[in-house]
Amino acid sequence: AILAQDYTLIEQILAPNRLPRLLARRPSQVMAPPCGVRLLAALALLAAALGHGTEKCTLDARRLAAGEACSHDHALEADADETALLHQHTLLVDRLVKRTAGGAGGAGGAAAAEPATAEPATAEALSPARRSQIATAAPQKTAADISGVKGNAHGDMAAFLSAMASNSITMAVILCVFMFLRKMYPVIYSNNVLEGWAPMTPPEGIFGWIQASWQTTNDQVEEAAGLDHAMLLEFSNLGMKIMFRIGAPLLFVLGPMHAFFGGNFAGDNHMSKLGFSNVEPNSWLHKAHPFFIWGVVIIVVKSIYDAQRAFLPRRFHWLRLMPEPRSTTVLVEGIPFDQRSDDELRKFFEGMFSEDKVKSAYIVKDTAHLCGLIASQKAAENNLTETVSRWENAGKDEANKPTMLTYTGHRVDCRAYYGLQIEEFQKRIQEERTRINTEAAFVGGVNGACGFVNFHSRSDAAIAQRLDYTPDAEEWVVSNPPGPDSVRWRDLEDPPEHASVETVIGYALVAGLYFAYLPLVIGITNYASMINMGAFQSLWSGIAPSLGLTVMVSFLPTILHLIFKSFFSLKDEAWAQYKLQNYYFWFQVTFVILVTAIGGDVSDFARTLATSPFEVFVLFGKTMPSATHFYMNFMVLQWVTHSLNLLRYVNLTKFLAFRKLFGDEDARKMAEPEDQDYYGMGSRSARWNTDMLIGIIYSTLCPPIALLTFINFAIVRLQYGYLIPFAETKKSDLGGAFFVLQLEHMFVGLGIYCVLMIGVLYGRSTSPIPAGICFPTIIYVVWSYKRFKSEFQWEKLPFSELVNGEQVKPRKDAAEYVQIELAES
Repeated sequence: AILAQDYTLIEQILAPNRLPRLLARRPSQVMAPPCGVRLLAALALLAAALGHGTEKCTLDARRLAAGEACSHDHALEADADETALLHQHTLLVDRLVKRTAGGAGGAGGAAAAEPATAEPATAEALSPARRSQIATAAPQKTAADISGVKGNAHGDMAAFLSAMASNSITMAVILCVFMFLRKMYPVIYSNNVLEGWAPMTPPEGIFGWIQASWQTTNDQVEEAAGLDHAMLLEFSNLGMKIMFRIGAPLLFVLGPMHAFFGGNFAGDNHMSKLGFSNVEPNSWLHKAHPFFIWGVVIIVVKSIYDAQRAFLPRRFHWLRLMPEPRSTTVLVEGIPFDQRSDDELRKFFEGMFSEDKVKSAYIVKDTAHLCGLIASQKAAENNLTETVSRWENAGKDEANKPTMLTYTGHRVDCRAYYGLQIEEFQKRIQEERTRINTEAAFVGGVNGACGFVNFHSRSDAAIAQRLDYTPDAEEWVVSNPPGPDSVRWRDLEDPPEHASVETVIGYALVAGLYFAYLPLVIGITNYASMINMGAFQSLWSGIAPSLGLTVMVSFLPTILHLIFKSFFSLKDEAWAQYKLQNYYFWFQVTFVILVTAIGGDVSDFARTLATSPFEVFVLFGKTMPSATHFYMNFMVLQWVTHSLNLLRYVNLTKFLAFRKLFGDEDARKMAEPEDQDYYGMGSRSARWNTDMLIGIIYSTLCPPIALLTFINFAIVRLQYGYLIPFAETKKSDLGGAFFVLQLEHMFVGLGIYCVLMIGVLYGRSTSPIPAGICFPTIIYVVWSYKRFKSEFQWEKLPFSELVNGEQVKPRKDAAEYVQIELAES
């Protein structure tokens, strides 16, 4: 390493406590002798040359060279990255041994010469400045270091048991607080029961909510909160099923095999006894693992297919029950300029079908200025309401009436000022409405490129979605519409050319955030570490090192959601959540599941995948297995995270604050809903998916993770089984789209699992046969995903189902596809 001037490698080799740990192991535990002996002796020479050596290290090096067993006072299980580092750079260090020992060979006898004799030769290779630079330089932080992911080590069992005990106690305390608050503030924790549309009235008593949660069926949740939330709870049931199906054989068959027949490779690391870390590199158990790996893949794929088959009847029933006019309406995008008016749009579809089949047509109008005036009027009304409320709370004393200074310097009565503002805005709003309605009668002008066409029957609407109207794929794009009350009219108003540019900017921002994530974490942390808090410096010193990660993890969904709502045409409020789920999931995969494989730079990781895709097997196999203990602790921590959501502390805080100025009912409405960036359907679905994939990907390497993940989803089902139908407000419903995306993302996790296990078997087994047996699992997963996409068509109601399926009478919705700012009088 010195001859190659690989200073990064030198710093890695001589990282704090790493050299004593390596020297404390027998050579056979690192690599086959005599290479192991020469390597460990060479590390001692490096340490002596750079001033890092200790008397203990030098003594162990001599004993190694003499073929004696070293002291195991500091014996620790070698991390996967350490083992990989030794294998990768053996030749470099071997060159150093020959140089410092005069080219002597053997099992390290010459290499074990006195460090003083080797030091001059090694010192010549490095100037004093270089030696000082290497000794003082901080090692490059990896993504795992930044995220707090630590490799498996001794003492993890005690830390894990302590964390599980403390987290369990914390969860119990949170549940007690929740049960108290539920009785004190039913409008926050049981409002759906008060309003009469909850699935049931929970039994009396502090534990009544538990019984209500377990007894509520998915059909009841769908009726109360929508199909999306019903399928979100079904995903927790799916998580328990999969973890039981794969966890039982892994925990009770493979785990004991690791413990009793693995060769005790983990040594005194009791937490790794049931895991792959306890299996010796040359063990016969490697030949048994392909059967378990194939079993996991087949069970998970079958579970995904079964879940989708069970979902389709629910989806089709939801489509049949879709209320009118949504069920009989289509959204039309890319309308040519010469047909951009209500009359022209109607005539076009009457020509395609007939006059008696088209009920109405509506073109989206440009109402940006009108919406601005309405927002200003609303702000004035809120100011007036707040001013009057404060004055009334102060006793309605006219002598102390609320006043304010205008921009002209005159003091006026706030009530009169805001009242005049409201009247002025009302006048301007009416004038703007008249202008828009007048111009809308002509082609172009305020008329946009999107519109809605309402048919008399849903069969005609279904046919309209399946037709190609012109050779241009970007003209006359017909699709299912969002609900009338959840349309994002502003997105539909954008001209197509503007929307395309904004979409490109949006993708660029997402990509930039992806690659800037780690630098931002480091930058925030470094800046926070530079701040001197004076008397509170000791407290700040404990917060600052993790501040960057905390900020980015907390605000990542908010940043993504802001990008999607600002630069993408989403059509529906719920589609913003859907897009958030998709991209947030990939962030979770990269910076949670694959964090140990990333290294110090996401761009380098992506470049490796693009230029040398087969290296990913070795990369995953060397880096990911060493983090199983971290993910066990991570899963236990999720129990507390989910429990905190029960408290709805943000909603409660807003309610208590607003109640001082407004009535209870107005305060409740202003306190809802919960933060949709972090607690919305998109973020929840992505995080639950991540928990599922951690259980699948790491359960073979560490079978107890399957049990912890099972418990996690049981807690999820219990707590959200109450929150969603009994406490939270009803949201816009996409009819299970989030659930289907979760299932598709599970194939991604399966692919990672296959690559990881192939890499582990290839790196640890002396025979390529186990890895070769597992290699077809990748082909099977890819084939299963393509079959999943083609076999289960769920977006639209099949025409056969529409004609011959269950006949139900759809509900009627009073809302129409008209921009509300134009409909108001």
